[in-house]
Amino acid sequence: MPVFQSAQLVEISERILAAAGAPLEVARLVSTSLVESNLVGHDSHGVIRIPSYVRMVKEGKVDPLAQPVVLKETDTMALVDGKWAFGQVSCQHTTRLVIQKAKKAGMAAAGIVRCNHSGRLGEYSLMVAREQLIGVVMVRGVQRPGAMAPHGGSARIFGTNPISFAVPAGELPPVLVDFATAAVAAGKIDVARAKGTSLPPGCILDKAGRPSVNPQDFYDGGILLPVGGHKGYGLALVADLLAGQLMSAEVYEGNRSTQGTFIMAIDIEPFRPRTEFGEAVDQRLKLIKSIPPAAGVSEVLIPGEPEYRSTAERRRSGIEVPQATWKKLLDTASELGVELPDPVAS
Repeated sequence: MPVFQSAQLVEISERILAAAGAPLEVARLVSTSLVESNLVGHDSHGVIRIPSYVRMVKEGKVDPLAQPVVLKETDTMALVDGKWAFGQVSCQHTTRLVIQKAKKAGMAAAGIVRCNHSGRLGEYSLMVAREQLIGVVMVRGVQRPGAMAPHGGSARIFGTNPISFAVPAGELPPVLVDFATAAVAAGKIDVARAKGTSLPPGCILDKAGRPSVNPQDFYDGGILLPVGGHKGYGLALVADLLAGQLMSAEVYEGNRSTQGTFIMAIDIEPFRPRTEFGEAVDQRLKLIKSIPPAAGVSEVLIPGEPEYRSTAERRRSGIEVPQATWKKLLDTASELGVELPDPVAS
């Protein structure tokens, strides 16, 4: 597989998105967000998304020039119109707004309507945690008719409905919980298809309702299953209600999409001093890490720890891009008249 340093991938992504009509600052913001996902080990939300983003621009589903605007606002909430900009643009803007409000009021929440695919939710919950606040992010839905069935169902109705929580610690990195409520993120199915590998059992059904591990079966009319059966279904429904129904996402988006985004920030200081909280979190995490690992497990990990380690490793050794993904990037660049550099990791 071709291997790139992160700066090379950002440059490649920037060139393609700029050629597709994005202003340089927007192309750089989106590119940096995508490559950060590659760095943390979530290739499903990385540069593999670029060809689909370009296609959405061509189809008029993404407006590369758009900027989000606030529709409604109080001291503790906001409803933001993403204007069909790149989702990363809308989510970063709204996260900064929520942080600002939470620091003044102790807690704040915002919803985004007319919001495109926003990438990895952990990016935004971590933005909150790095400001010494607790971050909560949820997304409801994808393009109709969805991708995932409810527990016990046999037809698509939900998106992958990811949720993310980030809690600041003291000297240790923030705790990061970030996962799709589906058994596997849709982007990870695309990565498996690009690599020619199978999915774990229990992730999808084929179009006939039979269990499958073949990624292509999902794209041929198959169905995603919720993670953990009824538990994942319950989480998916909560994300659906908070990130969709709460801000009337369908009213604003019409028949185009059912997506909505919910972002919340909670200040620690009203509950206890931030420094004291950070020390307590550190102590708790160290205690958890001291638990003897189960048979066949090398160590107990804290949520977010694999991402931090992946980032350090991939910054050293480079980011592997499946050959099929690299070919799609080359084809997309060629269609736009963009010349890409050869993969050279150093």
